[in-house]
Amino acid sequence: MKKILLVIGILVAIMAFLPGSRDTIRKEKAFETYFGDSVLIEVELAYSQSGKPDYYTSHVQTPVCKDSLCYLVVIDLYWDLLGNFKKYELPPDKPLTKFDHDPFTEEDHQKLSSILSNKTSLLRDYDMKALVDDNVKRSSSVVDATTGATSNTIKDEVVGGALYTTHTLWHIANGAVAQKILQHTEGRFTDSLLVHMLRSDQFQYQFYALNKIPAGATNKYLPHLIRLVATGDSYVPFFAIEKLPEAVWTSSVHQKELAGMVGRVKFEMQNELLNKLKGYPLHTGTLDVLTGQVDKLTEQQIIRVLGLLKANATSLNQESLLRLAPLLDSPVKEVASLTYQLFQTKADSYKDVKKILNTREKGS
Repeated sequence: MKKILLVIGILVAIMAFLPGSRDTIRKEKAFETYFGDSVLIEVELAYSQSGKPDYYTSHVQTPVCKDSLCYLVVIDLYWDLLGNFKKYELPPDKPLTKFDHDPFTEEDHQKLSSILSNKTSLLRDYDMKALVDDNVKRSSSVVDATTGATSNTIKDEVVGGALYTTHTLWHIANGAVAQKILQHTEGRFTDSLLVHMLRSDQFQYQFYALNKIPAGATNKYLPHLIRLVATGDSYVPFFAIEKLPEAVWTSSVHQKELAGMVGRVKFEMQNELLNKLKGYPLHTGTLDVLTGQVDKLTEQQIIRVLGLLKANATSLNQESLLRLAPLLDSPVKEVASLTYQLFQTKADSYKDVKKILNTREKGS
């Protein structure tokens, strides 16, 4: 009995680490279609423990043939909710093999995964016949057959010795099945799923969800939009910032939050934030946050921040201004000049500012 319990425990532990097994609570048939004329592809939709659609999967059995060279590929394919290929898994007794039935190496598997993840692969535009140079023959030492060599045009786009397997799997993973997955997701798209994608760390989900936000409904998703400005991947922050309504840029709370991103987001987004802030009156809290960022910025960005402070000098408090005192000695003439002008503007309002200016004038 102890041995049986031990075996069960090991199996449970293994299952816990299989992708999706801990989060998936159920699967349902999504649709079925055919690859080519005869290969049936049945696709399932898996749900997470929260009850939301999680991913799509299909157990595929397809022959891979060229002339008299044939073998059966048995593979589990996985896609995200938008039809983007994510990974594949193989039964232990059904490894992928190359010409002469050599098993895939780890490097081969890594390359195949990379190829299948590339929707823009050259494989998209070529049928099988165009990929083989029949003027060059390769003989198999395992079976009594020959096949053409891989065309140089496509050589880097396939796993060496596995042209037909690579081509077949790419078209299954990225062809009609992927389109049907997207259509299936769109057919049951909900507000809950929209929020789930906005919260995701996957930029394809983020971008897709941004484009699904109904016109005039951005306020409803405001926290998610602001988060994506700060943490969105790739080009997502630039789409998110354009979705922010004007009221955000005039709000003291949101304005301060956005100003706080300057100095910690990517350089291009720092400049975009400064451009956006330039178009609105800035609150005291916003100016205070900006003065705390100058040590993280380039000279040109500091000049832009000083310009914002000058344009909103009436809202600039003494504590924020004193933080800029080191810039009075900046080797960059424009930085020192703009800082000095700010101190002059506020000298009659703040005694400590006036004291600094008097000290400098006496010293000169």
